[in-house]
Formats: sequence, structure tokens, C-alpha cells
Amino acid sequence: MSQGIHPRVWSAFILLGLLAALIPAASLAGTSPAGEWTGTMRTPDGEEVAILLKLDKQGPNWSGTLESDAIGETTITGLKVSDTRISFTFKPEGAPFPAHFSGSYIAGDDRITGTFSLRGNSRFVKFQRVPGSEVVTLAPGEEPVEPARIRHDYNLAITARGSYWTALHVVKDENYNMNNLTVGDWSYDGTLRYYIMDSFNIFVRGYRGSQKTSSDQAKLDPYNDIGLVSQSVWKLDGIEFGMMGYLGNVMMRNSRFNPYLTAAAGIVQWELTQGARGTDVIELDQVPFKGEDPAVAVGFGTEYQLSKSFSLEFEWLWRYFMTGDDTKWPDPDNTFTNTHAWSLSFGLTFGFF
Repeated sequence: MSQGIHPRVWSAFILLGLLAALIPAASLAGTSPAGEWTGTMRTPDGEEVAILLKLDKQGPNWSGTLESDAIGETTITGLKVSDTRISFTFKPEGAPFPAHFSGSYIAGDDRITGTFSLRGNSRFVKFQRVPGSEVVTLAPGEEPVEPARIRHDYNLAITARGSYWTALHVVKDENYNMNNLTVGDWSYDGTLRYYIMDSFNIFVRGYRGSQKTSSDQAKLDPYNDIGLVSQSVWKLDGIEFGMMGYLGNVMMRNSRFNPYLTAAAGIVQWELTQGARGTDVIELDQVPFKGEDPAVAVGFGTEYQLSKSFSLEFEWLWRYFMTGDDTKWPDPDNTFTNTHAWSLSFGLTFGFF
């Protein structure tokens, strides 16, 4: 391998880190749902209504109230609280029907999210704790643990990035096959993410990637007869599904930087052309160098929070494209096999909903 350490070594550490990011972070918060919570809900006519939720626990029993300018203060009934779930019913004075709330309490983020529903209509609400209203059960002499900060106050996000795909070669005895004649090129991608929790998301990404061909004529000479030249382009376009686990609240809780580990898998549509994209595809024994094959990626990066909704992102990936086929192109050591690349990306993320 002509660049870097063996990808499988550090990719194993990345996958272990992703699993670690999924471990519940309740111990970071040291709180329970008891206390005061504020949120906003959009009414059918488009207005934002502020809501104050108060939850109290006396022994094993829970009670609470709900308050807003529209309904005043209302006692909630049927309150059910577990380690992760919260539900209740309330009926403002004069209202003909009761309304219901069903949601979740995320201890690591110290946040309540859920949905109010009334006769088939529903409204999503995020509650944030009123500072100082934590209710923590502590042993004598034990200090409370500060709740982890919320870094992604949304469920969905889109990301646009540019990236430079540096060539990565696996060379045996200085024998350069066609895949070892690539050089770096610029690419770009777009991503839609869904945050299952503040520290973990799943995503779908589309990318338009490419590699150029080496200008070392001595290495190109064995392939001149099939049309491989320094102007040839390796088109690598695809779609992938993946996950990201964030470590910022573990490593640097007060920093705007939020490191993460990531892994993805998908399908790449590729072809090797005689010149720029759209030119004729190179063939060997009348078999074109093109296909649709699996691809995987693992890596790490960090985001840098600019505001509540925007953040910058820097990422380094190892990309592996399974372009080889011993039936189509025998003797892969001397002709054609799988393709590797390092991907260094920079982009902007916008979070919403």
C-alpha cells in the first residue's frame, strides 16, 4: 500500500467507537424528568404557543400541570412516566374533548420530545428544561453531574460538501495494474440525515466522485493499446446509507467542535473513459470497464457549530469500491481489481424540524 496504514485496522476502531456512541448517556445527566420544561407548539392557524410543563414525583407517584397563555394552567391526568417514555391526558376548562401527549425522555440530552394529539390532529413539541429545575437523587456528599448539552436541536438535517479524493494504491512488488494508476480529483456530495438521538444519526448520501489517471508514461505504456491515457477519467457516482456517532459530549463538552465516527455502505456506478466524462468507455477484449457494484466507507470527522441550525463539517473517509471481477478481467494483479480512495471533505450542515 503506497499511502497510510492498512484501512481495515483503523476501520475496526471506528466501528467500535460507533457502538460506544450508542451507549445510553443517562449517567451524564444525573437527572429525572421531574422539574419544569418549556416548549413551543404551532397552532392550526400558524401561531407559536409557549407551553410550560411541570412534573413532580412524590415517592412512586407522579403529578403535573400544563400551562400556556391560551389555556391557563391545567392539571394533567393519566400521567405515566418510565425511564424513557412519558404520556398524559389533559382537558382545559370549557374544552369539549381531552388532548393527549405521548413522548420520550432522553436522559443523556435531558430533553423531552413528543406529540400532542386531539381528534386525529397532532403537533410535535420539543421541551427543554428550565435551568435550575433539575431534581436529582444524590448519595450523601455526591455532587450532581451537569446534563450534557444539546448539540442537534432538530430531527432532520441536510449537508452539502465538496471533497478531494486522494488516490490510494495497493501495490504488490512494484507491479502497477490499472487501479494503481489513479491520481486525486475533486468530488462533491449531498446528505439527508435523521437524528435518532442527539449523539447519533442515520443518513442517505448521494455523491459524484471521480479519479484522474497518472501522467507517468512508463506506467501507462502497457495499456496504451486499449486507450488508457493521462486524460482518462474514473467516474465513481453512487448512493450510500450510513450512520454517525458523535463523541463531543464525552470528549469536549464545552467546545463547539463535536468529533464523530462514521460508516456507510451503498452502490457505485462507475466507468473508465478515454477522456472526460461522457467520452467512450475503455474496453479490454470487448468488455467495457463499467459497472454497478457495492461500495463501503469508514472514517471520522468533526462538526463545528456556527449557530443553532448551522454547522461546518470536516471529514476523512477511506472509500472502497468493489469494481474487480475475475471473470470479466482475469489476472487482477496485472489488469484490473477493486478501487480505493481517501476522501477529505468540507461542507455545511443545516438542521431543521
